[in-house]
Amino acid sequence: MVSVSGSEFHQELLFAFGGGDRNIIVAVLDGAVDRTHDCFVGAPLTPLDTAVMQRSGEDAPPSAQGTHLASLIFGQPCRSVEGIAPLCRGLIAPIFSEDRPLCAQADLADAMTRALDHGAQVILIGAGSFEQPWYPDRMLARVITRCNAGNVLIITIPGRHGCSTLLRSCGAANLLSVGALDSAGHLLEDLDDNSVELGIAAPGESVSGAALEGRVVQRSNPNVAAALVAGAAALLLSVQRSAGLSVNPAAVAEAIRMTATPQGTTVGSSSLATWTGRKSLEAAAAYLTGRYEGIYASSLFEAWYRARAGATRSDHAAFRPRA
Repeated sequence: MVSVSGSEFHQELLFAFGGGDRNIIVAVLDGAVDRTHDCFVGAPLTPLDTAVMQRSGEDAPPSAQGTHLASLIFGQPCRSVEGIAPLCRGLIAPIFSEDRPLCAQADLADAMTRALDHGAQVILIGAGSFEQPWYPDRMLARVITRCNAGNVLIITIPGRHGCSTLLRSCGAANLLSVGALDSAGHLLEDLDDNSVELGIAAPGESVSGAALEGRVVQRSNPNVAAALVAGAAALLLSVQRSAGLSVNPAAVAEAIRMTATPQGTTVGSSSLATWTGRKSLEAAAAYLTGRYEGIYASSLFEAWYRARAGATRSDHAAFRPRA
């Protein structure tokens, strides 16, 4: 069984591979993000004017959930929340709002289309309520076809609060569902039948992230695990660029699945594979490139961070000597 907390998992992934690459673009589809939070100062974030935002108006309040998710990926170094891929570019494409917590399929299709128009290579779709019944309308089917053609990785939440089943019914070819584990290795929520085939599980308990009004709070839910894996996927795309390879989100998804270990929680008679820490990320990088040691985290970035933070190697998980 896994015995890693979500906060430990988060800390282990910080600043891996130099914190990412500005050429890698991750879209977060959830609620609006409070970009005034100190952790986003200097973050390369672009808010998208989705259909949900157009209906909500300019004065729409930010979302606590969306803000927390974005901070786990894009929180800047030496801030109150540090994200896994702070150097990657982020697109904020709201699909939920206070006055409309249900995401219609047309709104999901609109947000995904805008993300693709802005070059998204990874699309993270947060948990919430999605429009029933579970069959796709034509707009959503078209955008999934476009995702497939563009080799875009879609990361979703499994179970009744996610849209994995809906997107799979649309024919999504590059879909990764992420379940969340507590520190004892138990699932935080029930999974759907597709999760063992399409996804992995990762620690998602008690992870600190940005909250509204400048606060920092801990959250425990599948969103947390999915955001951490989305950040890791962005880092792996950065690894491909550093190694002189073509950016290939489908290969990243394969590397994540292939390097997950089948020692997590049990679903029926099948064991759901898990990612548990820095070594999972290192293994995926080695799987992608075959020469991980030659492209390890940027020494310039490490020196810059240590100068800013006054840190030593023993002060931070990112600087612990590797076994």
